[in-house]
Amino acid sequence: MDRSRMPTEFGFTTPSYLPPERARPAWKTLVFGALLALIPFVGAGISAVYIDRRQAPGTYDFLESLKTAVIQIVAIALLALLAWLVFGLAFGIGIELNPRMIWPAS
Repeated sequence: MDRSRMPTEFGFTTPSYLPPERARPAWKTLVFGALLALIPFVGAGISAVYIDRRQAPGTYDFLESLKTAVIQIVAIALLALLAWLVFGLAFGIGIELNPRMIWPAS
């Protein structure tokens, strides 16, 4: 296996120079962020991470942002469950989700 030697400077190894990344253009961030937000359930989380990584676009990883979005959905579901437990079971407050249409008698 051929391994190149690390560059040295004053006897110490130094990493190779990487120029700073250019920020992603604002129009591209808006367009693709909006398109990502259309993905059902996880789109908002993926879009938020995509927009957050605008200054360093090379750090955006789709699978990591998907994991973040799934964690957000689980957190919201647990919050909804907790609210139902507290308000629904403990206090007896409920919401009727069965709307009825009453037609006038003719």
